[in-house]
Amino acid sequence: MSFRFLITSLVFFVVTLIVILSGTVIDKLTETDLRKQIDARLSWQVEAVSSEGTLSTILNLRRFVQRPIGTNPSLDNLFDVQIPTRIYLNNELFIYTDGFPQIVTTASNGYSDVSLEGQEWRVLTKTLQIPKGRRTTTFDQLGIQVAMSRDFISTTMQDFRKRFISVGVVSVLLSTLVTWVLCGALLRPLRRLQDYAENVNDSSDLSVRIPEDSLYSLSEVRILNKSLNSMISRLEFSSTRTEKALETSRGFASNLAHELRTPLTSMKMNLELLERHGELPVDERRNILNEVITQQDRLFSTLESLRLLARGDLSEVSVFEEVDLAPLVNELSARQISNHGGGDIDIQFPNPPPLIFGWREGLTVLFNNLLENAYAHSNVPSEQLEILIDVSVEEKWVRFTVDDNGVGVKKHERKIVLERFKRGSGNYGQGSGLGLSLVSQQVEIHSGTIQIMESSMGGARVEIALPIIIDPESD
Repeated sequence: MSFRFLITSLVFFVVTLIVILSGTVIDKLTETDLRKQIDARLSWQVEAVSSEGTLSTILNLRRFVQRPIGTNPSLDNLFDVQIPTRIYLNNELFIYTDGFPQIVTTASNGYSDVSLEGQEWRVLTKTLQIPKGRRTTTFDQLGIQVAMSRDFISTTMQDFRKRFISVGVVSVLLSTLVTWVLCGALLRPLRRLQDYAENVNDSSDLSVRIPEDSLYSLSEVRILNKSLNSMISRLEFSSTRTEKALETSRGFASNLAHELRTPLTSMKMNLELLERHGELPVDERRNILNEVITQQDRLFSTLESLRLLARGDLSEVSVFEEVDLAPLVNELSARQISNHGGGDIDIQFPNPPPLIFGWREGLTVLFNNLLENAYAHSNVPSEQLEILIDVSVEEKWVRFTVDDNGVGVKKHERKIVLERFKRGSGNYGQGSGLGLSLVSQQVEIHSGTIQIMESSMGGARVEIALPIIIDPESD
């Protein structure tokens, strides 16, 4: 069932119900009003006939005549001759006008309804006491009766009902037609939106957007248009992200297989060599075992890096917390100096050091791999390595500049080494190719930026900017 048909049907039934209810109410009110008009005319007739001047003239002349002008200014000069009237004197019919029905009614005061040969009459009776003479205490009983036929009410109401039904039917049909036309006009923008949406669905091109037509006069349609475009944008983003993730996963799996094959192959060859040549000198056996241990360490390091990468890919905002970077960086620096047996790491923090809202484990991975990278690829002995970490705050950003006195990174390789399983030439060609990619991943997770440049100390400079969420100076 279409929305247009539903609205039109609803309007049809509602208008029909309103016409029926209003017709019933108007019918009852009109009929009541006509009855009141009859009663008012009967009451007026009785008052006109029973007025002192008019009644005395009628009784003296024994016929209905015009009252003397000016006898009672509060009443009209003429009673209505079209209303049948009769007068009883001591319960005997005294005088009556032509057209009075042959009905028998009680002499009691008030209104009564009488049926005569299928005709309905409304009768009003008024009883009076009049003295028999000027100086007497006896009275005659005088009864005045007026009557009007109620048949004209039925006739009037029948005519009214016929006209009302005709008008009602026309009104219902006209309102239904107007609703159908208006619904068609109002739903035309929705049909255009439907056509655009179907075109997007058929083309499978999520880069297409539904144009914001200026003819969309209804705010609801404009909001729906924006909602559809927003939904398509989210779908496009999700689709692009999924495709990128699949492409990355395929490349990741391929690179992973290649990276793991090399140390495993080397380990297998060395172990087979030891098995086949058990008579090898002790020095050669020791060198082969050292090589196996080195390859095993490389394999373990690669797997640990992969674990950290996977953990970073699955991180959520729920793991973020308030982190004080100063003790974190100081602790990691001291650990690196201890592990490598020397080196000079100079750390400069502003006072007071800034706080950021981040993932503590992710920030640990970031700075740990940044320092490990300087030790591994500077091509400088550990005891001669110099690293300068400068931290500054600029508006809503905290910037980390890490300089070393190593060999640096060639200009055309500075973006490549940030990718997974990508290595630079020279000393940067060693390793798993995951250290700086871990740094880059955590920078991206924390909505920051990273850039590798040439250091004034002769080696590499890594600049990282992270947004500040919590600033102690604002408390």
